[in-house]
Amino acid sequence: MDTPGLWELGVLSGGDVLEVRRLLAEVEQELWPVLRLPSAVEGRDRALARYCLRDLLDGRLDPLVAAERVGFELCPADDPGSPLRPVRGWLYRAEDQQEHSGGLTKELVAELHDLAARLLVGPLS
Repeated sequence: MDTPGLWELGVLSGGDVLEVRRLLAEVEQELWPVLRLPSAVEGRDRALARYCLRDLLDGRLDPLVAAERVGFELCPADDPGSPLRPVRGWLYRAEDQQEHSGGLTKELVAELHDLAARLLVGPLS
């Protein structure tokens, strides 16, 4: 996918946070029709979670980045029954492991991959 906003974002220097935020919002609007996301918030969040989890399993997205997007940005904080809630739990364990062990173990990353695969064939299918 190629959009004008992605080009601008790609050449932007790291120091301009406000410009990055503006461009990210612009890119989201440019990609919205391509993503064909549902208009309801819950449906949209689940669709975005599917994209993130697929990118994680395909190796295009770092495990921590994927978990943060799914577990914090897309999992409603006020919905303890959300199918995305286990990703938030994984992220808490990962953050603890990073703090105490200096990084993620292969086992913990494999656990996230297993969780992603289960979500994609289960509640997010």
